[in-house]
Amino acid sequence: MSQSKKALSPVQKTTVVNQVMDQIRDLIASGVYKPGDKLPTEKELAEQLGVGRSSIRETMKVFNYLGVLESKSAKGTFVCSRSSISREVLTWALLLGEDDIKMVIDLRAAIELWSYLQLTERFRTAPEASTTIVKDLNEILDTMSKAIADQNAPAVIQADYDFHRRIIAGVSNSLFVEFYDILRSFLLKEIEASQSRYMDRSKILEEHRALLDALESGDLQKAASTYQDHINNIKNLLGVKDTF
Repeated sequence: MSQSKKALSPVQKTTVVNQVMDQIRDLIASGVYKPGDKLPTEKELAEQLGVGRSSIRETMKVFNYLGVLESKSAKGTFVCSRSSISREVLTWALLLGEDDIKMVIDLRAAIELWSYLQLTERFRTAPEASTTIVKDLNEILDTMSKAIADQNAPAVIQADYDFHRRIIAGVSNSLFVEFYDILRSFLLKEIEASQSRYMDRSKILEEHRALLDALESGDLQKAASTYQDHINNIKNLLGVKDTF
């Protein structure tokens, strides 16, 4: 990889590691270095940035931990693909934020509603292509039904999560699935909290069967309305108010 693509500028001596990280991040974000590309050596980076090699070494450690870079012995340091990014770090970023439950529900709904409507449209135009997804969703609902009958609350919660995740996975958008998985700890807590407010847990199963029925109808308006009712019910159960 040519080092002349974009000049690196010397950094100030305050918060050196952060400044080095910023410049390397900019090089990757701008496409100068892409997944699989090899970065300049530690010595070369130190010279170009005007910092000590210890600062470069510390930066490499951080990026290696995050899964952005991978240092290979005797070969050098390479840019990783997105799949290598540490989900743990992203999860902690959310855990330590100040986002309220409404924001998490709305974020989830934005991802899921789009996926749900795409699957509904697919079922309308090519129902044979949706056979596997519908089969999987029915199996999850069977699991939920058994868990409700057995009064197995953790299994009902997991089935609820699995049902919605299967909808998202059905549109083959890996970003959606990865982000939903990052939200997993939040969503399981949200599901647990909302389900605990049902006097009759069979209603949980009824709501999810209604979602599947609307999907199979191929009617986008019905699907959108059914999903909106589902999200509104969750917000009502949790005492979440929409503000405009």
